[in-house]
Amino acid sequence: MKKSDGKWASIMALITTLFSPACNSRDRILERNEKPLSAAYANFQELDEKYKSEDFEVKLICEAEGYPNPIHVFPSVNKQWIIRADAGKDEETKNDMIFYKLNSDGNLTDTIFTPYKGHWPELIGNFMIFTSAKDSYYNTWPLDGDTTKQTFKVLNTDLAWSAEKVEKQIKDAKLTAAYWFLKDVRENRAHYVQFYYYQDKQWQMLWQKLPGYHNVKDNETAARYTEEAFRTGEYNSYLPENVSFLHFHPLEKLSYRHNIGGGDPGFSTINWRGKAFFSTKIDGKDFLFFEPNVSVENERFDGNKNRFYSISGPGASSNIFTPFFYTVPNSYAFYTSNRNKLYLIKKKTT
Repeated sequence: MKKSDGKWASIMALITTLFSPACNSRDRILERNEKPLSAAYANFQELDEKYKSEDFEVKLICEAEGYPNPIHVFPSVNKQWIIRADAGKDEETKNDMIFYKLNSDGNLTDTIFTPYKGHWPELIGNFMIFTSAKDSYYNTWPLDGDTTKQTFKVLNTDLAWSAEKVEKQIKDAKLTAAYWFLKDVRENRAHYVQFYYYQDKQWQMLWQKLPGYHNVKDNETAARYTEEAFRTGEYNSYLPENVSFLHFHPLEKLSYRHNIGGGDPGFSTINWRGKAFFSTKIDGKDFLFFEPNVSVENERFDGNKNRFYSISGPGASSNIFTPFFYTVPNSYAFYTSNRNKLYLIKKKTT
C-alpha cells in the first residue's frame, strides 16, 4: 500500500507541475505594451472629482453610500433641477432619501432629508407629497424651500357620502383639478381608495369605499407627474450618441471574465486593457477625458461596434463601462458611469 500511495503521489505532483503554470498564467499580466502614449492625448484627464481644467468645472454633486438604487434627476419649477438619492446606510435606514436642489446655474441651493416613516415622497409641480393610509401631508419645498408639513383637506372621513355623490366628486375633479391621483388602501379586509386632487389652490383627499380591490393603474398614480430626465445605473456596451470614442492606448494583455447571468457560468477572454479616450460637447465646447482600466471588444455579429468594459485586474469579472451625459441646453451637463455617483460639469465663466 505504501508503494502504491507513493506512486499516486508522484503522479499527482507531476500533474500539478504541468498544469499550474497554465492556470496561474490566467491571473498574471501576459504582455505589456512599451509604446508611449501619443502626444495628442497626453493632456487628457480621468473624469472624476480631481479633474482640473481652465475651461470646465467638474463637481461630484451626489454620492449614494448605502443601497444600490439609482440616483434620479428631475426638472422642477423655476428652471431648477432636483436630485433624489438613497440616504440609507444599513437595514434600518435603507428607505431614507435625500433630495438636492440646483438652480439654473448648476449651483446647489438646498437639500432635504426624508427619513422613511411609511411615506413615499412624490414630486408634483410646486409640491413634495407624502401619502400613507393614515397620515398624509405635503410641503412646498420644490417651490420655495419651505419644509412645513401641510395637511390635506379630508372629505368623507366617516364614509357618510352616498356612492353617487363620491363618484360625481371624483368625476368632476378629474376634469378640473390641476393634479389628481389615487392610492388604494386595505384595512380589516375592507378596500378603499384615497382620491387626492389639487383644486382652487388647495390639496384635498376624498375617501371612497369599494366592494373589492381596485388596481391603481400607472396613469392614476402620483408618479406620473414626476418627469425623470436622467438616472445613474443605466448600462449599455455601446457608446451614447453624444459621446465619441477617439483612441485606445493598450497597456497590458490579460485574461478576464464575462458573467452572463441566468445560470450561465460565463466565459473568459484574453484582451488588452488600457486607457480609452473620449470627447463630448458641453455648452458648445469640446470636453475631453479618458477612462483607465478599460478593454475594448468588437465582433462581426454587430458590425464590429466597439463595446467597453472596466477590468479591475487579471482574472477579474468585467463590468460594462458607459459614459452617460445629460446636457441641459446652453448650460451644464450631468455625468455618470457609476450607479452611486453623479457629477455636474459646466464651463467656467470668465
